[in-house]
Amino acid sequence: MRSPRQIAALLVFLALPLASFRLPSFALPFRDRSAAERELSLAADPAPWSPDYPLFLQDVLAHTRPGDTIALVVPTDDWDGGYSYAYYRASYFLPGREVLPVITPENRAVPENVARARYIAAWKRQVTGLARRAVFAQHEGVLLER
Repeated sequence: MRSPRQIAALLVFLALPLASFRLPSFALPFRDRSAAERELSLAADPAPWSPDYPLFLQDVLAHTRPGDTIALVVPTDDWDGGYSYAYYRASYFLPGREVLPVITPENRAVPENVARARYIAAWKRQVTGLARRAVFAQHEGVLLER
């Protein structure tokens, strides 16, 4: 048989972890988190890219289909100076699409990817000399289709 003091100590010991839980955290799995998800997905991008680049990529996703090839043109031609970020971010935002880089990690141009792509997604950059139809132009970018 336990003493009342031991029983009280056991109850306090069991009550401490329960007291640390907040009720809103229990409800989190049942809440609509879509607004927070949108906000957090846009907040992940650093200053020169946010908020327009992720919004542009969302528009590219909405106007293309799985399996489409998309050449990516952005303001920088330096792989380590931002192109790699733009390329990998586009690969993340455009699931099911093949994002083709127009710059290699050695900073060489890849014109055959532009020729091979069905679409050119150009953000904050003018694309000239290509006979392509503009699908949309917003968020400082344009999507061109062959």
